[in-house]
Amino acid sequence: MIQTILVDDEILSISLLEYKLQDFPNINIAKVYTHPDQVLSDLATKKIDVAFLDVEMGEMNGLDLAELILSIQPSVHIVFVTAHMEYAVQAFEINSIDYLLKPVTTKRLQKTINRLTEKIETNNNSVPNDSIAPISIKCFNELQVFHNNQLIPFKTLKVKELFGFLLTHMNTYINRDILIDTLWPEHDYQKSKIHLHTCLSHLRKMLKELGYPNCITFANQSYYFTLDPVICDAIEFDKGIKSLTVIDSTNIQQAENISQLYTGAFMELNGYNWALTKTHFYHEQMLNLLDKLIMYFQHRDHKKTLLYLRAYLKLSRYSDKKVKQAMEVLIQQGYRLEAIKLYQEYKQLLIQELEIEPDEKLVQLYNSLLT
Repeated sequence: MIQTILVDDEILSISLLEYKLQDFPNINIAKVYTHPDQVLSDLATKKIDVAFLDVEMGEMNGLDLAELILSIQPSVHIVFVTAHMEYAVQAFEINSIDYLLKPVTTKRLQKTINRLTEKIETNNNSVPNDSIAPISIKCFNELQVFHNNQLIPFKTLKVKELFGFLLTHMNTYINRDILIDTLWPEHDYQKSKIHLHTCLSHLRKMLKELGYPNCITFANQSYYFTLDPVICDAIEFDKGIKSLTVIDSTNIQQAENISQLYTGAFMELNGYNWALTKTHFYHEQMLNLLDKLIMYFQHRDHKKTLLYLRAYLKLSRYSDKKVKQAMEVLIQQGYRLEAIKLYQEYKQLLIQELEIEPDEKLVQLYNSLLT
């Protein structure tokens, strides 16, 4: 039997739906609700399979109630019931199995029950796969998700941005209004809420297919996102940086491996304005790591010292100190012309972009090469 609840603040509508559902022997109506707030306490102890929800119900609409139901029982199938055509498409997108327009006809209801029966039977017969490979996420340079070495496409660019935002704030509660203000700042609030629900539906579906069925939960008007297991360059970079207070012979290989994770600015090619704070954070972390690597190798390996100096200057182009240090390494290796060329290119950069001259000590080093 398919355990079912009905939620609608209009007594006539809910009574009619209840009456029509009695024609289907595999449907058991566990309870009928005219007040949405009564549903949640019951779901904490009562298992259900499907919820028929009215979209407009005064203080709490069906879209919000669906999120709360799914946060308690993620496996519940949602069927939206609405008298308003403009909600039909949006309601269908919000993690629902179907939508029905009032007045509900028996013929249309039959299609919904058939769909529900097939879906529930498929879920009951499916064997959980504990050996699903974890997804691999690349955050540096461009946000990309891979599974079994295949790049995973997102339904829309906004779904991808939502995933990026949730990933950036993983394992923390994010208020729904913050998500709306961040991702849809210029839209009407109610329309933005529908956009959010739609994107969440697509994202949940994608992640479920990848082996993460319950990674997005909703409580107290906030979303909580977690992924486990997961391979992510930004997460590994974070963990590695925290473990490297000092670089010495025991962890130098680890430090070099961590530096290779940083292949570009955080989600740089995606152009997310909200990511700029995190971009700056990782940029500074990488410069600090490169500085430590330069200090470690400066008296041990000139080639690696120069390698990391060039990497530093690629991220921070206006550093007289690092240019001077690179010139000194080149001079020690006997590459006088390379040192002169490095200075000349740097001077040209400063004049063209900042309209300033190099530091006096740097100029003195350059002049000493000419004489």
